[in-house]
Amino acid sequence: MAQPPSLGQLSTAPVFNTKAVARKTGVPPDTFRAWERRYGIPCPQRTPGGHRLYSERDIAIIRWLRDRTAEGVNISHAIMLLTSVTDQPPSHVEMEATRAIEQMAEELITALTTFDAQNAERVVSEAFALYPFEKVLLELIQPTMVEVGERWHRGEINVAAEHFATEFVRRKLASLLNVFENQVQRDTIVVGCAPQELHDVGVMFASLFLVRRGWHVVYLGAQVPLADLLETIRKVKPKLVCLSASTLETAMNLLEVARTVRCEFPDVHFGYGGRIFNVNPELCAAIPGVFLGQDARELVQTVSALMSSNGTSTPPQRS
Repeated sequence: MAQPPSLGQLSTAPVFNTKAVARKTGVPPDTFRAWERRYGIPCPQRTPGGHRLYSERDIAIIRWLRDRTAEGVNISHAIMLLTSVTDQPPSHVEMEATRAIEQMAEELITALTTFDAQNAERVVSEAFALYPFEKVLLELIQPTMVEVGERWHRGEINVAAEHFATEFVRRKLASLLNVFENQVQRDTIVVGCAPQELHDVGVMFASLFLVRRGWHVVYLGAQVPLADLLETIRKVKPKLVCLSASTLETAMNLLEVARTVRCEFPDVHFGYGGRIFNVNPELCAAIPGVFLGQDARELVQTVSALMSSNGTSTPPQRS
């Protein structure tokens, strides 16, 4: 996929009316006005009479979105890629974004626990249009999933509602991975869950953060058997293996995996994380490898240090 346009040198002066933009871009006015209403992009200014005026920057954005949709990319995915790379929503959207992300999280929780996929999609799309990419992941989607899980544990929703919410988020994360996986790739990282570990949304988050920064992620998903993991390492020759565990049982499974990987592949870094290590940090002392952090931001920082070490100055490892 083509990278988003370079916008830094383009004028933001409001010069072009709607008809001129349509002529320059070949995009019907109804189309880019719909993008503006739903995603906040482009961001024209208004004359005293209420007419839209667009800048050179707006035109470049509309052309790029036109080309991506012509390639078959969903417009919401193209918008996400654009805003995630710039990490700066249009200025007028920021001023008008009076709906706090916490309020949007409540709406998303309600939609998911009442099986309302259409409203859930609307909330997520609006959030990506209003806020930076990582803020949406860490302050909307992640807290939503935590709260859905808590409501299930308290008996406020049944397992069907919890599964519906999880599958909605899993599909959304998978689609985002598809958006970013064609960007320029660096070293290979294998990501998955410990044997018998079923909760894979966390490692999907991790994979997305890593892919977005250009690493080549081989995502293995839930409950990866040790033999299959070893075979994968032999085939793809990663520089780093990242596995997750959320329970004490799967953390013990992770212990065996870590020992085996480090024994058979001494040149491959082994990293781990997951909820069980966040709530019981003393368990880290038992796992031979590097604890990658309590959330995706910490993971990216730790992985960056590991991947730049070239095997010569590895951060302190747990033993």
